Amino acid sequence: MDSITQFSLGAVIGIAVSPKKTPKVALISGLVATIPDLDILLSYPDALTSTIQHRGFSHSLFYLALISPLIAGLLYKFFDLISYFRWLILVFLVLTTHPILDSFTSYGTSLLLPFSDFKIMIGSIFIIDPIYTIPLSISIGYIFIKKKVLMINNFSFNTIALIFSQVYLLFTFIVQQSILPSGKAYATPTPFNSVVWRVVVVEDDFIKQYFVNIFKGKGVEIKVENRHYLQSINQQVVDKYANFSSGFYNLEVVDDKLILKDFRMGSITNPSFSFIIAELINDQWVAVLPSRNSMNFNADNMFGNE
Repeated sequence: MDSITQFSLGAVIGIAVSPKKTPKVALISGLVATIPDLDILLSYPDALTSTIQHRGFSHSLFYLALISPLIAGLLYKFFDLISYFRWLILVFLVLTTHPILDSFTSYGTSLLLPFSDFKIMIGSIFIIDPIYTIPLSISIGYIFIKKKVLMINNFSFNTIALIFSQVYLLFTFIVQQSILPSGKAYATPTPFNSVVWRVVVVEDDFIKQYFVNIFKGKGVEIKVENRHYLQSINQQVVDKYANFSSGFYNLEVVDDKLILKDFRMGSITNPSFSFIIAELINDQWVAVLPSRNSMNFNADNMFGNE
């Protein structure tokens, strides 16, 4: 999810755990919650590896559990606000809920490292969803401005916001499962909502896509040729990306270049992520260091306007 959402969720959890409901606790909790995303500062040899390694070890539940006592100890030493035990619970929860929430998006998340490098990607919520984020942000904004928790009929709005957002997350998962067809298929909401969904189905010869409005039903279906047979041109890179994308990718030859397309995000004709992995030189395919494929991305395609 986006940084605002992760900060807001962490801050709300911190306020829920801490006996002191202060802006300082909310701020510290929110900042701790963003620690896993510091992996964006790391550099990798190529764009494809960088894409795969994001949400890697820094999003592992095991590693985050290991560093929680250290971070809690530092916070206890420098911020005499709550007990070490409370800091430990707070830090553990805000760190681990970050990657768990990320795993509900389309981008793979390495929750199980070092025991498995499998990327978990449920895909039931878009990376930015106002319905999930706004209640959390309102709660924290009120605390920062008024220096206290918003109360509604003797109930903490902080708790209400936290429960509402998680119930909404469950709702998106239930909707996804209800529209997901059998076979190798993937369903994910279009940007900023949970009403219109994009469904991708992988068949032996074709990959097809259609959109589903939960109030209006299924839209027009489009197909592209399944070209996984081209993977031998750069097998090593394709294998790495196949694991990352759970096999939801395709290959296409454009202007003597072999393009690897990730169709979990964007659309199957106009994906958000695509990489040049080989070039045709003197009638021979040559594997190259993967680089981002520059293309005119059309955001309208993400809503079914092909």
